[in-house]
Amino acid sequence: MSQIVDTLRGVDGADARVIAHLDAFDFTVDYIREDLESEYSDRDLEEAYQLLMANQVTGDDFKDLIGEEFQAQTLFFENVVALVFPSARYEAVFASFDRREPFPVIDLVEAGTSDRV
Repeated sequence: MSQIVDTLRGVDGADARVIAHLDAFDFTVDYIREDLESEYSDRDLEEAYQLLMANQVTGDDFKDLIGEEFQAQTLFFENVVALVFPSARYEAVFASFDRREPFPVIDLVEAGTSDRV
């Protein structure tokens, strides 16, 4: 496993679901929790990759508008929290976690951005 996977999985209170590296033309799933392996097809993962990359480009443009470093994009769902950590214009790390209360979002952002990929 990569260092970012170890770092994110080591954050207390965050049960990782999927962690993947995204780049301009492809993605690599670095970690998927065993109980979820059969839940996502290759097509599901490819579709998620395409949507995340489209969103990555607009997030980078938004960063320029705000004038601040874009550390992470956070998506809160009913039972899942997903974070996207950009490392370059068309590169990022995607990580999803089970949502529990309290959820350590700041700890995860700090962990994910301290080990830029």
